[in-house]
Amino acid sequence: MDKENDASWTFFFEKLKSIVEDEPDQYVIYAWYISITNAFSRVYSHAHHGLYMRNLIENLRVNQYCGEYLYLFYAAAKAYTIDELSKHFTELKNNCPEAAHVLENVFGFEK
Repeated sequence: MDKENDASWTFFFEKLKSIVEDEPDQYVIYAWYISITNAFSRVYSHAHHGLYMRNLIENLRVNQYCGEYLYLFYAAAKAYTIDELSKHFTELKNNCPEAAHVLENVFGFEK
């Protein structure tokens, strides 16, 4: 299967849906490839989905050049309260605005 092909991933998720139903209490974590995101969202409209944190952090390190501030992303991702998350994310945004922009606008980060 071509991992970058929307049709292939849509086919895969449609077959998977025959044994794993689309339920609002499900949450699926996967590596970030735009084709996976597109296909999953198209086939599983009720299930929640997210990105594997390690893949996301690698994307930010390589593409946004924010390696020295990624500890702030980890701290925000592991925060137990909204206030704690906001504090770490604001600090990340102040030190690496490119990464914050990508998280908010490309990956659909929601506070």
